Amino acid sequence: MIVVSLAAAAALYGYGLERARKRALPTPPAAIAAFTHGLVAAGFVLLAPMDGLADASLAWHMAQHLLLAFVVAPLLLLGAPIRVALAALPPAGAVRLAALLRSAPVRALTHPAFALLQFAAVLYLAHFSPLYEAALEHQPVHALEHVLFLGSALIFWTPILAVAPAPHAPPHPVRLLMLFLALPASAFLGFILYVMRAPLYAHYAALPAPLADQQNAGAVMWIAGGGPVFVALLWCVADWGARERRLGIVADRLDPT
Repeated sequence: MIVVSLAAAAALYGYGLERARKRALPTPPAAIAAFTHGLVAAGFVLLAPMDGLADASLAWHMAQHLLLAFVVAPLLLLGAPIRVALAALPPAGAVRLAALLRSAPVRALTHPAFALLQFAAVLYLAHFSPLYEAALEHQPVHALEHVLFLGSALIFWTPILAVAPAPHAPPHPVRLLMLFLALPASAFLGFILYVMRAPLYAHYAALPAPLADQQNAGAVMWIAGGGPVFVALLWCVADWGARERRLGIVADRLDPT
């Protein structure tokens, strides 16, 4: 099912690229590379051997979720799939999609406050509810959990990356605030797992050293989880600076005095 889904996504994206090219609306190579790497990363995260390691170790399971949320999701968004769709669709379909992007529900869904809160809620509810244990024991629930994590991460990264078209893109200070607030949210979850003195999940309790594995999982979330967010912070600052320079150049051209 995962292989079929990834192949379908690649085929649709490739079809969109070809349609856009024929209409003289080419997609930047960087975007194509990002989407391709996102699909490759998704395959690495969701298929063997990573999926088998995640089933046998909470630390690997945590790494799987982190890669899905902090690597796969932003790479797919940087691939500009909406822009490709707008360029590939017939005029009537493109108009409908553009109207949907500007609609109130999409504005609410991608509002920075909602995007951050829903991401934190999914993160904590998934780890501290029966969902996590059920996902470990039942493959369909596990697949649903991955869809939930990926969907939540896509919503979280949408206002931060603001890949065009982004009619509701927040200003850079708001994006930086979102990232600053996301750092302690993931770090505190890792801290909780690290300091617990009993295994949290029965699935991993049969391991030779379940508590050590759980502490490793907490360390992964606590330390490694902040890395991609920190990189995103640096990128956001650089992007803000580049935008200000572009605006300055435009202002100088309009007012040469």
